[in-house]
Amino acid sequence: MKSPELRKELSELILHKRGIRLNLQLPLIESEEEITLRSKDDIAQRLYALCLLHHSAQETLRPEVRHLLDTTDAQSLSQREQQQLFTPGATAASTDALSFLLWCCGLKKEAGMPDGKQALPEITTLWQTLSRQPATLPEQLHLRSRTDILDWADLLYRLHWAVRHAHLNGKPVPGRLDAHAVHEWHKAVNWMIRYDDENDWDQVSTETAG
Repeated sequence: MKSPELRKELSELILHKRGIRLNLQLPLIESEEEITLRSKDDIAQRLYALCLLHHSAQETLRPEVRHLLDTTDAQSLSQREQQQLFTPGATAASTDALSFLLWCCGLKKEAGMPDGKQALPEITTLWQTLSRQPATLPEQLHLRSRTDILDWADLLYRLHWAVRHAHLNGKPVPGRLDAHAVHEWHKAVNWMIRYDDENDWDQVSTETAG
């Protein structure tokens, strides 16, 4: 079990190695004793919503998406996601968040980095499960430990600050990252650790204030 102090130190080392600006004044995040991870059922519903959104932007798959919406419970879609269904702009946010959450629940071996590279093979496998046997998804999930997920919560907090700082100063996104992916990963990890006890996906905070 890592202390918040050690977790911060290790995150800052990763940023330093990637040539990303550090803000040493950013505070510690929660300790492992202070968080409760989402349940497998909660995560399965969120994967379902993001996967539907991702595939609804692909015209050839829209009939399958509509069929799933007609035959399964679509309440897992947030209000904003319901508005974004079947629109081209729906894909990016859902795909980036999916890429990280798939790692959180053991359906993706390596987390990688939020650089915009998409976990398309894993998303395809998830889609096949949801299309054929959606009820089996929760039992297929093997959640990462609180330690591993909090490591990412701390790192993404500091990465997101650096990305926003660069934007405010008219500089390029640092560390070969993708700004949109950093935001979506940060949102996803904060949802995973129930940050601020927020259950509405649309309202999950990604604040980076010091």
